[in-house]
Amino acid sequence: MYIVIDTNIVIAALIKDSKAREVLMNENFDFISPDFVLDEIHKYESYIREKSDLSKEAFETLMTLLFENIKLIPEEEYASSKERAKEIMAEDIKDVPFVAVYFALNCDGIWTNDLDYKNKKELKIFSTKDLLAAINE
Repeated sequence: MYIVIDTNIVIAALIKDSKAREVLMNENFDFISPDFVLDEIHKYESYIREKSDLSKEAFETLMTLLFENIKLIPEEEYASSKERAKEIMAEDIKDVPFVAVYFALNCDGIWTNDLDYKNKKELKIFSTKDLLAAINE
């Protein structure tokens, strides 16, 4: 099962040893994300470290562990799907790369807590609760 993972999920997993982290560490899923997600996370590194009380070294170690389970997709692999994604995500353009990856790689869904994805009939959206249920089936 190929699932696009939104930045907000990765940040949640970095901040707290949570259900999101549990799901992300589960090897039953194949998580993918646009490669710019690393830049986005590093932009918020100070905030994440403050909230999580992680040292620089602990933050880097946890990042390494989490990204062992996330395949990063370069823009050239999803560029052809960006126009379609822009049409669907017109009100939140920052989410276009995630939707473009979803279409370009024919993924099973997008894992996000972002309400901008809600009620988009073209997309299959997973919550953390959905994926936890799939693990426990």
